[in-house]
Amino acid sequence: MLPQVLDQRDDVLALTYRRAGLDSPSDGGRCEFVTRAQVLTAFSVSGRFLGDDAFSLTCAQAADPARLGLIGRTLMSGATLRECLQNHARAVPSFMAGSDVKLVVQGEQAIWSHCLVGSDPDAARFLYEAVFFFVVRMIRSLVGSEWAPSLIEFPHRPPPKTQRIEEFFLAPVKFGVGKAAVIKFPAADLESRISKFQFEQPHDWTSSELARRKLDLFCVDDAVLVQSIQRIIDVMTATGKISLPAAARTLGMSVRSVQRRLSMLGTSFEELTDLRRRKRAIEMLENPALRIADVALALGYSDSAHFIRAFYRWHGLSPTKFKSRSL
Repeated sequence: MLPQVLDQRDDVLALTYRRAGLDSPSDGGRCEFVTRAQVLTAFSVSGRFLGDDAFSLTCAQAADPARLGLIGRTLMSGATLRECLQNHARAVPSFMAGSDVKLVVQGEQAIWSHCLVGSDPDAARFLYEAVFFFVVRMIRSLVGSEWAPSLIEFPHRPPPKTQRIEEFFLAPVKFGVGKAAVIKFPAADLESRISKFQFEQPHDWTSSELARRKLDLFCVDDAVLVQSIQRIIDVMTATGKISLPAAARTLGMSVRSVQRRLSMLGTSFEELTDLRRRKRAIEMLENPALRIADVALALGYSDSAHFIRAFYRWHGLSPTKFKSRSL
């Protein structure tokens, strides 16, 4: 969803992916798996940067089911709305680990629920909203543009403005309710016929089950872990707030797990930070327009003295002398 929305904002797209420790699609980067925490970080950074209270709605409207693969196609894979939703519920856990998706009927009411197990609801806000905007948009494409749910419930706190959200759903929206996001609608709608099958080929559920098992075993490998941390450090350096706990949260790992994994590789978060600052310092000092104080600030140092001591430790000379030699 994000690449389509940010196609015209390469700067935001690159920042978003780096902050989440990912390769930017514009650089040809592609990961088979990413942690949910990285996805949540990417959505959160983009939403805050663009200042869009309904950023998740913008993403969902731009999403192309074909580009989402099987998880997108399953919403158009049945003869009735019931079959489409059941197929989708079956596929989601194979592509979104820790997702509890259910379709239940209680009397005359159908309830579609999606819970991101183990995630803080407020941290998952953008993803919850984007997923539900997309689901409702797809239902309307299948049964009619006037279709509307009876009620929408989200487990997270409300955004500053909710008008666009309510206008899209054409239904009341409640926030801070329960542990899962919920769509309620008349059970009779489940028997709505889909005008035609959108995909002629049957879905390979065996492949889907294999994908689920791969997710169960998924662990960020050593090379990806180090690269992700390096990208996160680069963005943190620019903000002056370099934090191991924040980096660990972005990767969906505990601080101790990150420390242990890096220690096994013969390095540490502090050493990686030092190396990234060292590399960046050389690049910046070669720019005659930048003062020592500018470089120190850009590298996240509270004052020039700390940077000067660090640079001397790295290279055995002061940044001023290095700068004079490079001119």
